[in-house]
Amino acid sequence: MAEKDISTSGDRPGGLLQSGLPDEGPALGIPQAPSRPQAAEAPDLSLFAGRVGDLVSRRPVEVEADLPIRDAARAMLKEGVGSLLVSRAPGDILGIVTDKDLRKAVALGRDLESGVKTIMSSPVAAIAGHEACFDALLTMMARKVHHLAVTGPDGVAGMVTTHDILLVHGTSPLSLFREIQSQRDFAGLYPLLAKAPRVIRALLDNGARAGHITRLITVVNDHILHKIIELVHREIGPPPTAYCWISMGSEGRREQTIATDQDNALVYADSPDEPVRRAAEVFFQALAERVVGHLEKAGFPRCKGDMMASNPAWRKSLAAWKDTFDAWIAVPEPMEVLHSTIFFDFRGVAGHTALAGDLRAHVAKRAAASGIFLRFLAADCQITRAPLTFFRGFAVEKSGEHKYTLDLKKRGLVPFQDFARVLALAHGVMETGTLERVETLARQGHIPMNLGREVAQAFEFLLSVKLTHQLSQVERGLPPDTHIDPRALSDLDKGTLRDAFGVIGSMQSFLKDMFHLNAG
Repeated sequence: MAEKDISTSGDRPGGLLQSGLPDEGPALGIPQAPSRPQAAEAPDLSLFAGRVGDLVSRRPVEVEADLPIRDAARAMLKEGVGSLLVSRAPGDILGIVTDKDLRKAVALGRDLESGVKTIMSSPVAAIAGHEACFDALLTMMARKVHHLAVTGPDGVAGMVTTHDILLVHGTSPLSLFREIQSQRDFAGLYPLLAKAPRVIRALLDNGARAGHITRLITVVNDHILHKIIELVHREIGPPPTAYCWISMGSEGRREQTIATDQDNALVYADSPDEPVRRAAEVFFQALAERVVGHLEKAGFPRCKGDMMASNPAWRKSLAAWKDTFDAWIAVPEPMEVLHSTIFFDFRGVAGHTALAGDLRAHVAKRAAASGIFLRFLAADCQITRAPLTFFRGFAVEKSGEHKYTLDLKKRGLVPFQDFARVLALAHGVMETGTLERVETLARQGHIPMNLGREVAQAFEFLLSVKLTHQLSQVERGLPPDTHIDPRALSDLDKGTLRDAFGVIGSMQSFLKDMFHLNAG
């Protein structure tokens, strides 16, 4: 496609984006998000910068496992708390009992003289006190709990609740999470995804990093999927064998933004019993077709390439999936490389996730042992060039529907995702997210720490630009896309965008040297 050079000037930014990598030596100056007009008042950043340990105001209340339920209720009332930790000895935590558990015990006519251990939940969801409040929010949503134990050097230091998080930030994503949880039919789920942009806007305006926001979007989308699968099972019953619903592509990497179509698959347990195998084929066809259909109605478009669990090619037993990945790795033709960019980023989302873990371990072992496959992937990473001209202008489309724009996904984000994927496969890194892969690779010494930091900073900035661009389009009633007009950016963001694109060359040079791609 023809391209045009747009040369723009602007100062180079100086702020550093926080990543999981230590700050050692010079790195790119990448701000945490595209610049926005200054608000009348500084935003409250406590949800993102505050530590969850700062919300703890007292030690947790522990009770013995055999304490009668009646006495546990009295202890909760006396201490003025909403939860009790159940232990066999001080500090030896077995589980947790909340005020909701006690109300349920009374409503169901439980013997109130029986031990509190009979109504506790175990294990106790926990988070380290040094983690951000935002991470506590994500943990609560992912685990579907309203209480978290906060740990410190000496064990559990206290408890935090959803109420504590809501007090930190008035417009919390928890409200959308609760709406999803409370639905009892499909129709109630369908409109909920449309509420996500309002939550995303609140997070952006309050200083959230793009990586935080995409993780939260993924949690919301996962919960919609979980609820749909739960409702489908109510219609068609339990499965004949264990299975796992798999997300791939951006869903698998937890890098979903506002516009995302379906990329999913299904893996089910192998069985020596022929009737079970036949029943599995029929059942999982019905399950997949229904789930995919309801996801579409809930706002997730079908994959144009039909890479979905409703397609029999993407719905297989564990052994069949292992054979499929082995074939892709053994014969690295262009189509197999295409499959690798989508399928090799998979993660188990619902069902028996150990099946996905088994498949992930198998793929990691086979890919790491195949030098030919990895070299083919590394060579494919050299194809996309950074959209910059010789004089560091932006190489944009010269004509057509997207004239004067550049595709931030294909020309910007994909090279980073490809770089992280091929190195993760080469070194047996199990993470699927781009940032997580890069941080692990740098921490383990597979890439220079400075390069890892530059890659992480540049990738998150590009993700921020994409997220901000799509959110603005949705708010104006336009369909979101990934075509960015550099002329619409501030001088600061233009300079930062050039720096981010410049990292693509560094990644490609590293892969050339590692896989000896300059050799004949």
